[in-house]
Amino acid sequence: MKNKTALIAAATGLLALFLVFAWLFWGSSVPDPTDKNKKNNDFATKATVHNTVLHRDEKGKKLWSLKVQEATHINENLILAKGLDGIVYLRNGDEMHVKAKSGRIKPQTNEFEISENVTARLKNGGFLKAAKVEWDQNKDILIATGAVKVVKGDMLAKAEKVVTSSKLKHFKLNTKAHVERGGRYEEN
Repeated sequence: MKNKTALIAAATGLLALFLVFAWLFWGSSVPDPTDKNKKNNDFATKATVHNTVLHRDEKGKKLWSLKVQEATHINENLILAKGLDGIVYLRNGDEMHVKAKSGRIKPQTNEFEISENVTARLKNGGFLKAAKVEWDQNKDILIATGAVKVVKGDMLAKAEKVVTSSKLKHFKLNTKAHVERGGRYEEN
């Protein structure tokens, strides 16, 4: 009798175990794994802050510091900003004060695209005004478009597109180019 009871208990246990495995195998559903490498092109916003300062330092040296009215963090290398006002520290020791109504900042690669009433003024003399400015700080290439005006020393340059460096010394002017030398020009 003892063996018969033990045998029935073992059979019942095996049947219960079989039913649990059958339910797990046929009756349950497993969610699809997420794809972490999938690019999301709908610009899912992670964070928006107001009245803040964005800055970047590298090896103990300031690269740039911008006060912004609104900054929206899109991903690890893209920040959309509104109401920019700040300083970009140049390799030659000069400083460029920049102002714009909006911008796209790539902090990891030090690339800027600022637009809407852009003004840039060098501490050691020089001025640039444009509708839009794209700047790669690492390569020091500055591309200004849209009714561009550059004043450097006794020179005035105007064009629809200007390619230069942050020092505003040498220019490449495209479309409606006009250059004057030898005068005193207002930086506005």
